[in-house]
Amino acid sequence: MSPHILIDEDLDELNHAGCPDKYEILVLRNITTFYTSKAITEEEFHHYCKRLNVATANRPRSAA
Repeated sequence: MSPHILIDEDLDELNHAGCPDKYEILVLRNITTFYTSKAITEEEFHHYCKRLNVATANRPRSAA
């Protein structure tokens, strides 16, 4: 599967209240891994990091 699709799916998961705690760490690791393996470009890396920052800042929290 395309790294872009996988990253998009990870970022979308952060929009769900039931998303596991600290999931953003896994997303960042995946983005970094794709960048260091040259599966995404530097420009794409920065784009996905910005999206991750926005998703993390606006992440819904569970009522637990």
